[in-house]
Amino acid sequence: MLARFGEYQTGVNRPALSGEDIAARNWLRNRMEEAGLEAIIDGVGNVIGRTPGHHKRIILGSHTDTVPFGGWLDGAMGVVYSLEIARTYMEAGGNNNIGIEVVSFNDEEGRFYALLGSHFYCGLLEKSDLTGIHDTDGISLQESLENAGFAGREIATLDPAKHIAYLEAHIEQGPVLENEKRTIGLVTEIVGIRRSRVKFYGQADHAGTTPMKLRKDAAAALYNMATRLEALYRSEGSPHTVWNLGKARIEPGTLNVVCSFAELFIEYRDPSSETLRKLQNKLDQLSAEVADRYRVEKESAEVVTIEPAKMDPMLVGRLEAAAKNLKKRHMRLHSGAGHDAMVLVKRIPAAMLFVPSIGGRSHDINENTQEYDLFSGAQVLSQTVSDLVDDHP
Repeated sequence: MLARFGEYQTGVNRPALSGEDIAARNWLRNRMEEAGLEAIIDGVGNVIGRTPGHHKRIILGSHTDTVPFGGWLDGAMGVVYSLEIARTYMEAGGNNNIGIEVVSFNDEEGRFYALLGSHFYCGLLEKSDLTGIHDTDGISLQESLENAGFAGREIATLDPAKHIAYLEAHIEQGPVLENEKRTIGLVTEIVGIRRSRVKFYGQADHAGTTPMKLRKDAAAALYNMATRLEALYRSEGSPHTVWNLGKARIEPGTLNVVCSFAELFIEYRDPSSETLRKLQNKLDQLSAEVADRYRVEKESAEVVTIEPAKMDPMLVGRLEAAAKNLKKRHMRLHSGAGHDAMVLVKRIPAAMLFVPSIGGRSHDINENTQEYDLFSGAQVLSQTVSDLVDDHP
């Protein structure tokens, strides 16, 4: 049912705080209430359902927003797993000491701010930050929350004295598990992410009458930098470094006018903070060299900085023990994608499990996972939660 909100062919188009996303959040809150949870949507759009009457809780969750025209499982799978585990917990009578808190974090995908909901939940962003956050089209987060009816509500926050652990299940979004013929992935660490923006300011001139050597062509600078970035990342990065040039803009964007403005967005990831810092410095140097060569002005800025995160070894071991007990083929691996777990682990023990993605596909309408793997992931997560609850009689 969740996949019907924003359904598009075989995938889902449900960016954070779009009409489809808001409808999905309200639907999810209602399902939490039906399961016997105390459910709210807070002031930043996080959907939270708590088993009633417990002092300490295990947090389970992920996200339900998607990239534009993305897949039906990315994030949503972990939220549905979590809701079903909480439902089963309630039907079994619960535990007097340890409860469950199910969370669908808002805007994990970064329409406004990458991992936005979990940053607010962990107290790393505050209410005063709301007015300064906008999407790439200039739409403010505050305005979008007001339109959704969420603005002004209390923002729920994590309490390390009450929240003893966070577990997140997710599709791998890559080909490793499928290639290795494994059903369960145990995430040991999550890569850091950098997103940088480089702007080149040139001069608009007639493209037929201005000699090449006298031009201040911002587009030429952008294209030259883009082609040189691959060599930079291959020589200065690690074997785990990945990068993407996912967005560019030029103005005025017509064939007979020399380009006066160009903007390039670059994303790169690696498990090492040192490698990421080195790449940022090299990127700044390269943009300066290119600007000098093409006689344009440049402006560069790091717009997203997310540090790598190591998962809690004890919880990774718990997930691994459950996978072994259930006889699921498993392996340890790092995550090349960012997840809310990398924010929560800054405050409490956190860990993740992966299930395979068919063909490694994700962030695409063709994203899918075999039914057996979906079932296996739910089993392993449920067993791990049960074991943790039993440890607190």
